Amino acid sequence: MPKRERTLVIGVMMAGTTAACISQSMMIAALPTIMHDFNVDATLGQLLTTAYIFTLGLISAMTAYLVNHVSSKKLFLASMACFTVGCAAALVAPSYPLLLASRLLQAGGAGIALPLVQVVALSVYPKSEYGKAMGLVGLIVGFAPAIGPTISGFLIDLWGWHSVFVALGAVAIVVIALAVFLLKDVVRRTGEHDRFDAPSGMLYTVGFYCILVGASALESDAGLSALTVGALTVGVAAIAMFVRRQLRIEHPLLKLSCFRDRTFAVSAALVMISQMAMMSGSIMVPLFVQDVQMQSATVSGLTILPGAVLLGFLNPVTGRLLDAHGPRPLIVGGCSVLVVGTLAFALCDASTPEWTVTVLYGLRTVGIACLMMPMTAHACTVLDGEDIPQGTAIITSFRQLFASLSTSVLIAVMAHASSNELGVDAFGFGVSFIVQAAVIALAFVAGMVLMPKRNG
Repeated sequence: MPKRERTLVIGVMMAGTTAACISQSMMIAALPTIMHDFNVDATLGQLLTTAYIFTLGLISAMTAYLVNHVSSKKLFLASMACFTVGCAAALVAPSYPLLLASRLLQAGGAGIALPLVQVVALSVYPKSEYGKAMGLVGLIVGFAPAIGPTISGFLIDLWGWHSVFVALGAVAIVVIALAVFLLKDVVRRTGEHDRFDAPSGMLYTVGFYCILVGASALESDAGLSALTVGALTVGVAAIAMFVRRQLRIEHPLLKLSCFRDRTFAVSAALVMISQMAMMSGSIMVPLFVQDVQMQSATVSGLTILPGAVLLGFLNPVTGRLLDAHGPRPLIVGGCSVLVVGTLAFALCDASTPEWTVTVLYGLRTVGIACLMMPMTAHACTVLDGEDIPQGTAIITSFRQLFASLSTSVLIAVMAHASSNELGVDAFGFGVSFIVQAAVIALAFVAGMVLMPKRNG
């Protein structure tokens, strides 16, 4: 594809996907206000973010099939239309359940757009420039969710939380108008005659939603309740059946056999850990600033803004470093910086200066930038061309689901370790970040031991 056409296609799709990605975190700054307006607690309130990301991950799993059966232009337009309808529904939602349902509708559109833009980027760049391609996508995958609380903080303080959906819907409408005239179908479709495996879709959806219900119940209960144990048991059983089915049928929903390649498996695991670090930080740090340090939504957003800008700037840089030097230096640097930054947060309390919190958040984003998009690109270098939609669907789906579940667990750890009714104090915040640092350290060791030394 000529460079000018490639720029137009990628540019339009990145604009729409930015709105979809930024939406996943824009409710963070609005949580205190929404909790008050609808009289819900923090456990229910945070579902506006975690359930959004969870649904995004589930829908992403379906895109490998959709990309092979629907033109990329039509698929992108459908995703933006779904997202726009969700914004309109959220704007007029009279109750919390309807607001949550509207968020899930938005997530459906985002779940198609996010892996689709990655497939398109990898389709128009050669394999030797996959790091560069994923670096461009990383501008939105990393930058958009991180900057969401900052933008929404301004909007909420000025016009209330409804203004968030007005802004998102307006952007989506403009993108749809541009896409109609500028987008082209650039993805070669294979397997058009393959049938959608409905049992796999049901098992995947039921399994992970039951696990989400169990994790949410664990977060709100002091111990293991019947609901928690039952939901987790059903969820794990359904996922086990899903995995077994994917490895046996001819045309799986997700080609889990990709994990038999060690490079793909280790790279995907590091992507999931980095997504956990980004999501947990973007949710818990604003809560810490607002509920422990008693600052406004705007201040909490400004606290993480420099880190968001840094992440967007670094993603293309780390992508080029991957193309030039391979994955191992990025794994060493990324995990080391991420562990140090995460442990430092455990020392923060109500008297910690805002600039210190801002610097620590920025330090963690350096580690995230070294891992998330570079490891996504590296995982795809070992796949055949026809398996790239499967690879991007697997990584996008798994990283969102893992981040959502792990963040719920980390918030539960914070809530149970905290001594107040809000479930947010400095001690609980620190305990949660120590647990997170331990997980990242284990991922570093596994990555260095198991990652093949070849560059892909």
